[in-house]
Amino acid sequence: MLAATPTTASAATLTTDTSCYQETGEVVLSGAGYTPLTTVSVARDSKPLGTADTDANGAFQRKFETPELPRSRRERLYELSATDALNVAYTRYRATKVFADFAPAAGNPKTLKVRFSINGFGLVSRRPSVFLHYVNPRGRSRRTVRLGLATGICGLISKTRERRLFPFDPERGNWILQFDTNRRYVRGSRRSKFPWVRKPVEVFNSRS
Repeated sequence: MLAATPTTASAATLTTDTSCYQETGEVVLSGAGYTPLTTVSVARDSKPLGTADTDANGAFQRKFETPELPRSRRERLYELSATDALNVAYTRYRATKVFADFAPAAGNPKTLKVRFSINGFGLVSRRPSVFLHYVNPRGRSRRTVRLGLATGICGLISKTRERRLFPFDPERGNWILQFDTNRRYVRGSRRSKFPWVRKPVEVFNSRS
C-alpha cells in the first residue's frame, strides 16, 4: 500500500505596506507561504530587482526604493513578483509625484481662467479635500478656496472646472499659491506631515 502524499503548503502571497508611494519612496515588500530557509528572486515589471531569504516559516521582507518618474509622467502602476523553486506570487503598487499646477500657464493673472490639476495628495489620507491658499507678497494668507476631493489610490484631481486663477483682484507683486489638504493655511516645509505644493505667480500692472 502506498503512503499518502503530504499536503502541499499553502500558496505564496505577496503584499506591500501601502498601495501608493511618492516617487523615490521606500517600498516594503512582504512575502509568506514560500519554501522555508530558501532564496527568493524578486522582480519589478519582469526585471530582476534582487533576492531575499525566507525564514523558518517561509516568510521574508525586502525593502527597496521606487524609481523617480519621468518628468512627463505623474503616476505609474508597477507589478512585483517573488519566486522560489516551487512558488510564485504577484502584487502591484502605484508611484506618484506630489504635483499641483494649472493650465493654461500664460496670461494676465488678474483675468486668466484656468483648470487646476492635482496628483499625490492621497498619500496621507484617502479622498482628502484639496485647498488652495493665496499668499500675498508679504507672506500672509489672503484667501483659501476648496478645489475638491482627491480621489483614487494616490489622490488625484485630473482637472477642476474652469475658474479664475485669482478669485479676487490681487495686488501687484510675487504671490505664492500653496496647494495642500489643510483648511487653514500653514506654510509647507520638509517637516510638514501633509502633502503640499507651492507655486509662485507674479502679478504685474496691466491694462488688459
